[in-house]
Amino acid sequence: MFALRGWLVCLSFFAVAYTVVSALVSQGWRYLPGHKKSRPPGVTAKLLLHLRVLPLLSAMLVAAGIALPSFVLLEPRTGSEPVGEIPAILGGIGVLLLAVGLGNGLIAWRRTAKAVHGWLRGASVASGDMGVSVLRIRPMSPAMAVAGISEPRVLISGAAADMLSRPELKVALRHELAHVRRRDNLKKLLLRFIAFPGMGELEADWAEAIEMAADDAAVSSSAEALDLASALIKISRFSRSPLQTGLTTALVPNTGSALNARIERLVSWERQTQKQELSHRWYLALSLIGITFCMVMSYSALLNRMHEMTEWLVR
Repeated sequence: MFALRGWLVCLSFFAVAYTVVSALVSQGWRYLPGHKKSRPPGVTAKLLLHLRVLPLLSAMLVAAGIALPSFVLLEPRTGSEPVGEIPAILGGIGVLLLAVGLGNGLIAWRRTAKAVHGWLRGASVASGDMGVSVLRIRPMSPAMAVAGISEPRVLISGAAADMLSRPELKVALRHELAHVRRRDNLKKLLLRFIAFPGMGELEADWAEAIEMAADDAAVSSSAEALDLASALIKISRFSRSPLQTGLTTALVPNTGSALNARIERLVSWERQTQKQELSHRWYLALSLIGITFCMVMSYSALLNRMHEMTEWLVR
């Protein structure tokens, strides 16, 4: 009974923290200081991803870092105390959140694996000297995409390869290799595991930011930027239906304003500096150090406060 109460208490605080922080993030991320266009896309992508995983990290910290030690150290080991209704309900919600996230991730993974298996029928190796396998596939869609999580591969349709000029193809491949280096497919899988209502706009902005960040990583001159812009235009006309599989990263994953914004940035290309990205890393590191220091200094008081909340919850 002691172990059961401990699990329910941890799951209860996990559910409360996850829900509260998710609601705050879903409503408050738009009000961050500084417009997203004033930051490099790479910085914006990292910031939005950190905000998106903040509910999970916060809930894990509260449940495993505070609630569990507080219960184990301060709760009397008696089997006579019954399990209350509130921890049972909140614990059930915590289990439901974990189960829904696991289900979303597995469904997305299975759908993507099935689609990629079909694309790879009759595929041939186009290049293997780039550190990542580049495969030429028969289907016209996807025109160019990164598939795979543990062993990502770049897929390019034969029709798309024939349509692009050599410079356009080269810079387009560099764009896809940037997604491979940043493990964007793995990040997409993580977002499936932590799905929560109201996060769609934040995730859409993150997806747009990672595409612009890959554009910046692929080009180093105005000529290359124009080649990539030309490749985007050709691919968007060639493959009019956006890629529907959630765990792949296509060269042109969307149409409309997001694609137009990418093309406009490339046409008016300017060399991006890393100063803001480095400062972002420093701010993040200092924030983590500050939070860790505060927790260490007040950890005993936190455990006592948490135990008081646990007693109220279990009653």
